[in-house]
Formats: sequence, structure tokens, C-alpha cells
Amino acid sequence: MGYEGWCLLVCLALSGAADAVERQWRPVDVILDCFLMGEGGHRGGFASSENMVKALLVLKQVPVPDDGSLEGLTDFQGGTLAKDDPLITFEASVEFQVTTQTPSLNLLLGSSASLHCGFSVAPGLGITSVEWRLQHKGSGQLVYCWTTGRGQAKREGATLEPQQLLMAGDASLTLPSLTLKDEGAYVCQITTSLYRAQQIIQLDVQAAPKVLLSLASEALPPTLICSVTGYYPLDVSVTWIREELGGDPAPVSGASFSSLRQSVAGTYSISSSLTAEPGSVGATYTCQVTHVSLEEPLGADTWVAPPEQRMAFGVLFASSLFLLALLFLGLQRRQATSPRPARTPRHSG
Repeated sequence: MGYEGWCLLVCLALSGAADAVERQWRPVDVILDCFLMGEGGHRGGFASSENMVKALLVLKQVPVPDDGSLEGLTDFQGGTLAKDDPLITFEASVEFQVTTQTPSLNLLLGSSASLHCGFSVAPGLGITSVEWRLQHKGSGQLVYCWTTGRGQAKREGATLEPQQLLMAGDASLTLPSLTLKDEGAYVCQITTSLYRAQQIIQLDVQAAPKVLLSLASEALPPTLICSVTGYYPLDVSVTWIREELGGDPAPVSGASFSSLRQSVAGTYSISSSLTAEPGSVGATYTCQVTHVSLEEPLGADTWVAPPEQRMAFGVLFASSLFLLALLFLGLQRRQATSPRPARTPRHSG
């Protein structure tokens, strides 16, 4: 080239391959449009346009996910370049690569997780070790380690298939029965005889809330309590909705909330109370809960009778109890006053 000092190869664009649903990989040649820039006497900055020469960077046999759109592609052939193509071509090969199809996961509490970690190595390179580590809230811990054919799980139930590791380039980790302690960033680190590379997978554990709506007080006006239990993470939204007979549902304000409670397992619970106003015809009250673990809001509803109907029902209920009590006392008195049959003496023979 005739340039004195250093040269810098700048690549303008690289088309990224989309995540594959299935683990199907195909080695392809990736061609990048680049510029070779000489120093040109400018220290601490880029070269001028006069010192830039168009070039190609060819990465040979790069494993990429194949979703079926790679059919018809051929390997790069230097002799097929057109006249207006760059005269300078750099060719390089990828000897070691670590990839993942699951950069982030959101899973429910108690479910199983499969953290994907795939790799490809050039012939002659051997895998010497695999480590899975968990980083969360400033602390780290070893989850699983594999060294030359021997695996050891530091987290109960964690598994890695040695046959898949050696034959298919798959160092994926399986975690059964997720707890909130499993949440965090997982680092899959693979070491060969020459290189070391890693991928980071974010695992978020969620717990869906349970909703129970009950009548806390029979007094007028009645009080409703909505209990939201067993959810994680913390953020949750509770909305009250009122709907009269023949009317449209409308949000209700004025609800109060209890203090936040946390269980031993780490999930949260909270209660919301609301004074109901059923009106003259009664109304249906709905407690609606929104949480990140839910695909759609979860709700529970109850019908609150109007005051007149509640009073009539109360009188009817009290009268029924009074009649049942009189009936019970009458039966008891009748049994006490009825004559008992005489006992026949037994004669021993």
C-alpha cells in the first residue's frame, strides 16, 4: 500500500442473522464493505479521505442460524470479483464462537428453565472447561462447572448434557423448579486450549397473583376487601370497577390499601378495601389486578344488593333462624315429656 505507520480497517455494515427457532447452523462466508485508512501523519484522529482505500473483509465459514433463507448462497471466490470491486481483500476465519438463542427469559416460579449456550470451534481445538455463573445484585456464584469430562452442579438439579456438549456444540444448562433465588444474569463461559469466550443470559422469574374478593362488613354501607397474594416482582396495579344493573362499568376511586407483606418464598401480598355504594338497584363490583406475569388483567367480582333488599333479606334471615330455634326447642320438649317404654325383666333359665 505504501502507507507509513499504522493502518485501520473500518467496516461499514454487517447484516445480523435473526434468532432461529430451531438450532440449525450453517457455515457461511460473510463479506463486509470496508475502508483501509492510513495514518497520514494525523496522530490521535482518523485519516483524511485521501488516505482511504475501499476494501473487502471476508470472514470465512462463520456459523449463523439458518431459517431456510440461506439456500442458494455460495462460498466467496476471489476470482469472481467485478472490475469495479475493491482490489484489496482480507480473508479471515472464525476459529471459536459462542452464541445463544435465549439472551433473555421470563419464566414463572416453579417452572423449568433451559438456558441455551452453543459454540463452534475450528478443527484441532478442544473444549477444556465450561462454567455457568450467576450474577445478581452485586454478588456472584458458581452454578455448574464441567472440566474434561467431569461435571459438577453447585445448584441442586442443574444439568448439562455431556454428549450434547462434545458432539453438538451445545453447553445449554437446565434448571428445574425455579425459585426467586434463581433470578439474575447467567454467564456461560467456554474455554478451549487457546481461547475463552462467553455469553450472558438474563433470567427473570415471575409469580402470578391470586385474587380473592370478599365482603368484610354486613353493616350499611358494606365494605369489600380484595386480597392480592403470591405475586412477584413487586409492581402491581389494583383497580375497582362498579357496574349498575343496565349501566356501563366505571372505575371507582376512594379505595385504601394495606401495608405490603412478603412471604418466606419472597412473593408479595397486599389488600385493598372499598366502601360499596350499591344504589337503589344494586351494583356489581370488580377488583381488577394487572401484573407483568399476566397476559391480561385478572379480576374477581361480587354483587352488592341495595339497602332495602339487604334489610328485607336480613329480616327474612332472622325470622328463619327464629322459627328454626322454636322448632328445635319443641322437639326437645316433646322428647323430654314422652313416656319411656317399660323394660321387660330377663329370667335366667
